[in-house]
Amino acid sequence: MSRLESHFGTRIAWSSDRSGVVPHHFGDSAAETRALMTDVALVDLSHQEIVAVSGENPNDFLGGLITNQIRNVTLQRSIYAAHLTPQGRFLWDFTLLRDGDRLLLITEPGSAAPLAQRLSQFILRAKIRIETDATTALLAIAGPEASQVLQGIFPEFPIREAEPGATLTPEPGIRLWRDPRHAAFGWRLLVPAHEAGHWWERLVKRIPPAGFAAWEEYRIRQALPRGGDEFIPEVSLPLESGLLEMNGVDFSKGCYVGQETTTRTHHRGTLKKRVYSLMLSAGESVTPGTPILLASGKETGVLTSVMPGNGERVGLGIVHPSDVDPERPMTVGGVQVTAHKPAWATWS
Repeated sequence: MSRLESHFGTRIAWSSDRSGVVPHHFGDSAAETRALMTDVALVDLSHQEIVAVSGENPNDFLGGLITNQIRNVTLQRSIYAAHLTPQGRFLWDFTLLRDGDRLLLITEPGSAAPLAQRLSQFILRAKIRIETDATTALLAIAGPEASQVLQGIFPEFPIREAEPGATLTPEPGIRLWRDPRHAAFGWRLLVPAHEAGHWWERLVKRIPPAGFAAWEEYRIRQALPRGGDEFIPEVSLPLESGLLEMNGVDFSKGCYVGQETTTRTHHRGTLKKRVYSLMLSAGESVTPGTPILLASGKETGVLTSVMPGNGERVGLGIVHPSDVDPERPMTVGGVQVTAHKPAWATWS
């Protein structure tokens, strides 16, 4: 359940997101989506989970387990990274944030316990402590005007000029950072759970709230990949799902679990699939996990996220780029679909 439940009033509708319960909308989901797409909105993400790593040399411990450069994590900078199987398949992704002498791995709902258990297998003789953390709450401030509005709330910080990953401490115990994955993900604010209501009330005076329905529509329309959706555990090669474009891998760092496959596929150019934005025609509803087929019946990819629209529906999928051609129709669940490369894509 959201840690802000008592502050939302009676008009709120609720929904579940994996293992968490979140505000679905605050009365007008369409208006909330417009705010995210054209202005700014405040989103409750307090159902996301956290793994805390502390002890002697947590940097050294995590450095060989994650895809990105752990030395770049400072009080002024956060990074995005993933943990892979030895074969280079995706397991979990997370934002790494320094909080005093702890490293916080902020991850998807339902992921903290298995991620902590997995990391604990590597402790051996290291004097490291790994535990899940439920003492904080996470808020998102996103939309094209997010930095401008936050600059007015925290005028003492250079927020308008901040790059993805820039991390600030507006008050003791409060962490504010620009999401390191992509500018469209906006900003995150981590606050003590017992102060979540205070911060919600403070921010909502300046920023309209948006529920999770609007957040998912915004994310999908921006073609922003999500762990557990576009990144499919134990299936996805993370570079196919956008890990490089989301600033989640460093090819100059030392060894890490899954490095050989990740590096080889990048330098040899052998990636067979990529994330695509999908437009689905009207028809029967389709669910993530449904194969994407060519007219010949050949499977070319899989639908990973989908949302309803006005007459058309927008989704995301992992697709063979060689099959993306206006002259080669594709279907998913019997519904015609066209694929478009995301605006952030760097592949040819």
